[in-house]
Amino acid sequence: MRAVDDPTPIYTAVLQKLQIWGPLPESDITRMLNTFQLVTNDYREMEESGYILLTFSGDEYILEMTDLGRIFLEREEQRAPKDR
Repeated sequence: MRAVDDPTPIYTAVLQKLQIWGPLPESDITRMLNTFQLVTNDYREMEESGYILLTFSGDEYILEMTDLGRIFLEREEQRAPKDR
């Protein structure tokens, strides 16, 4: 497991993509956010936190944002301008 001090930027980036595009395959999000070098365990952590749902379809996971994920994203987007 990778040590990450604060996963908030990763969570926010993933949730923003899901907000724009809707449910997406894991490989698509990983490719869109290649600067983060995401792996399946990163998505599993987000699912354990309640921010996304992982559904296995075909040969990979489909990621879908939950209501808790929407709330998290709204809170982070409101907080971001104040932090700058």
